[in-house]
Amino acid sequence: MDTGCVNTNLDIINFKILIDMNHYTPKPIDVSDVELQEDVTELREVIAENAHEEWALQRQKEGWIYGPERNDTLKQSPDMVPYAQLTEEEKEYDRLMAINTIKLLKKAGYDLIKIEQTELYVTLKQRIRNAGKEFRCRRCGHPLSMHQIFCDNCGLELKIDWNS
Repeated sequence: MDTGCVNTNLDIINFKILIDMNHYTPKPIDVSDVELQEDVTELREVIAENAHEEWALQRQKEGWIYGPERNDTLKQSPDMVPYAQLTEEEKEYDRLMAINTIKLLKKAGYDLIKIEQTELYVTLKQRIRNAGKEFRCRRCGHPLSMHQIFCDNCGLELKIDWNS
């Protein structure tokens, strides 16, 4: 029985994958030549917020929670907050992803046409309008997110009609 070092096909494949990962160069489709109408801004914001919500939902399923600093060991992230509470820098990341996705759709030959004012559209438009406003708990002053029922900091029941 030979006990020498034997390179298996799997070793070679894993080595090639490691090399490829170390030399990966992202090559997104260039969408810089795509012009969008101004009314796409609302759509961009809706997609950005929803993308963040999907990201946060997936992280929650993986056991991640809010933490003031990112900590992979404890699965904590400062971005585990509603979109409205993200820093502008984080929102810009989500917005860039959203706008480039919209541009890619257009470049691929698709056109986005809003055909009706749905209830969801009205709700999202209201949320976007209120996103620039800052709400704080009347008891402790802690920042609030739209649609919160209780203050995360002091537990006060807010009794706010978020739809008005």
